[in-house]
Amino acid sequence: MPEDPIGAVYSYVERAYIRLQAGDLLIRCLEDGNITPMQQLVEGLVLAGPQSMNTLQEVLAETSQRKSQIMDDLQQVFSGFENQLKSYGIRINGVSDAVSLNQLTAIHFLAILREQNLTEEKKQIECLHLLQENKELVTSLVSNIRLLEEIETYLRDWLWGLAYESARQRTDHKSSF
Repeated sequence: MPEDPIGAVYSYVERAYIRLQAGDLLIRCLEDGNITPMQQLVEGLVLAGPQSMNTLQEVLAETSQRKSQIMDDLQQVFSGFENQLKSYGIRINGVSDAVSLNQLTAIHFLAILREQNLTEEKKQIECLHLLQENKELVTSLVSNIRLLEEIETYLRDWLWGLAYESARQRTDHKSSF
């Protein structure tokens, strides 16, 4: 029997609303730097029982999408930094991604600049400022990714718990007949 078109629309709107709410909650978590707002939502959903699994899956999907966006932002920060340095004629060999950029010290960076014949003090200072600004961005983005990974793990754990509970309820229901 074909699915009710009105039901499909309601289902789509409900999923979109859940993801919108999850997005707002994720923003709060990122601003606060902790997962407490998400934990409060999940606790309510878990108390509702296994029927809230679809909602938790939507929240997990939104969390994963946000993490993916931030990982893209991280790559863009690194690419932008590389391009900024290229305007000075500098290539940062051995620094292949944003994480390794974050580990680059000012002393090592100055050595790279000097190796590539950037000896003018004013330009070195400009490059050091670029390094510092980008490292701060990378640190913030990496922190956000870690927080979102923690939220993903938390959501997956509760999804597994609800799946177990759902299976147990079905088994208990069948055995009562």
